[in-house]
Amino acid sequence: MPRFGLTLVAFRFLSGAPGARRGRGRLAGAVLAVAISLVPLVVVQHVADGMIRGIVERFVETGSYHIQAIPQSDISRDEWEELSREVLALPGVRSTLVEHQGFGLIYSDQGRSGVTLRGVPQAFWDEDPGVRAFLEVRAGEFDLEADRGIVLGLDVASRLGVAPGDEVRLLTVRPLGEGRMLPRVSRFRVTGVVSTGYRDLDRLWVFIEADRGRQIIPPESVRTILGVKVDHPFALNNPLFQRGPGVLLAGGERARMYATWESLRGLLGSSWATYTWYWLEEGRYISFLTSRNLLAFVMALIVAVAAVNISSALILLVVEKEEEIAILRATGMSSRQIGEVFLLCGAVIGLGGAVLGVLLGTLVSLHLNEIIRAFEVLAGFLAGREVDIFSADFYLEQMPVELSFEALFFSIFLALLFSLGAALLPARRAAALLPDRVLRGHG
Repeated sequence: MPRFGLTLVAFRFLSGAPGARRGRGRLAGAVLAVAISLVPLVVVQHVADGMIRGIVERFVETGSYHIQAIPQSDISRDEWEELSREVLALPGVRSTLVEHQGFGLIYSDQGRSGVTLRGVPQAFWDEDPGVRAFLEVRAGEFDLEADRGIVLGLDVASRLGVAPGDEVRLLTVRPLGEGRMLPRVSRFRVTGVVSTGYRDLDRLWVFIEADRGRQIIPPESVRTILGVKVDHPFALNNPLFQRGPGVLLAGGERARMYATWESLRGLLGSSWATYTWYWLEEGRYISFLTSRNLLAFVMALIVAVAAVNISSALILLVVEKEEEIAILRATGMSSRQIGEVFLLCGAVIGLGGAVLGVLLGTLVSLHLNEIIRAFEVLAGFLAGREVDIFSADFYLEQMPVELSFEALFFSIFLALLFSLGAALLPARRAAALLPDRVLRGHG
């Protein structure tokens, strides 16, 4: 019998069980089980990719830059400026900025906190669209050029109990050797409060003007870097964003970024250490990848368990269709073709469940923030207090969703694979039926 004929037989078996509401109900239940099991897998893939990209973008645009260059020896301010201009002239480089980093203790009348000092020019905010896209001013304004101006991260401002216009004091310590320390207290006035929406990234940030930072951060502990922004940061070599719809960059863009990277290293020479954004936070990004893959694996196991329903439904279908199977065998259909019919039945159930599951999963993904908010409101009502299901210390304040056709096709393929696997046992049982014995028993 041709393949098309086997497909017609499979659809006839699925649509026409004798007595058949109960039979069709079992098959519909198998389809629904596959669909429901796919929903968390689809949501995890969409949300995990969106979360990873959302967090990484915040890191590379507001924290680590796309590339960092660090000298192995002291260089003068004029040399920094000259080098910055030379790097900016390289093809593919979008912007450069010199930043001074250090540590200190900031305090007010209401509290105190250890902080990471970031001495940056006002251009950090005024001229960098990446910073403005991911660093939100929650109060005041990002003004480092005001008299004694300082911009605090949201958590630092909360711990100090201060707002724009309030005065804070910053303690830095210069080591003098032999266990001696020279403390220095600097007074600042808060001009702004900022947040990236991911508090684990910016909870210790304090921004001061670059020249002031160079003055108050002890030279023994200051870390001065040349931050470089390029045209396509995700085209720099990394395992996170080398593939995937919406992220995949053309080979030409990756080649141009590789040329930019090599030109930068050639310009700086061996006396500079250069790092891409991925190398700077490699441990964190590997953790993201591992967590995403582990979640996807667990969700795939749920799909595998749901596929067991297909096996049980098809075994019952074999029992119900024994007489028809025997007649088909008696009229010339081979046992192998009978087995293929039931494999096709499993594939049809799996495909139906996969399509329905992908649609439901995508719908849930698109409205995930509203669903989470509804659960928080309900939980808060029952608990009598405000409830946050996902803390912004570890997650973004809003769950970003990145729809991926690759993830959808993977989900459909996985459902079909498990469905065919679940149909193997019923298919072998149907193929092993002996027509004379079945017809004699029904005679």
